[in-house]
Amino acid sequence: KIIEKRRSNARHYNNGISDERVFIPIETDHEFNTYHTFVIQFEKRDLLQSYLKENNIDTAIHYPIPIHLRPAAKYLGYEYGDFPIAERQSENILTLPVNQSLSNKQINIVIEKINQFLKENK
Repeated sequence: KIIEKRRSNARHYNNGISDERVFIPIETDHEFNTYHTFVIQFEKRDLLQSYLKENNIDTAIHYPIPIHLRPAAKYLGYEYGDFPIAERQSENILTLPVNQSLSNKQINIVIEKINQFLKENK
């Protein structure tokens, strides 16, 4: 029931956020995502996160530093620029609330606020 509710919340996000500037991961037919997190990518991530916070919506940035630049990987000798896709993702990712205890109304409020932000920030 927990996983199904998280999957339902993710479907609401997928159906409700349709701006092409927001990358939402697609679940293919051969995958089954439990949506422990629901991570979008958006170039103005920090502005969106601040806007959502102002509207009492908590978000997170789970991986602000790409793995090749983390202290544990320092011995490998990688530098900024070695993995540009991972670096860009770390700058754009934003985790939205997807918890199973959220109501459809709460998810719809998050969607509404994101769409409002996107409309105001074209």
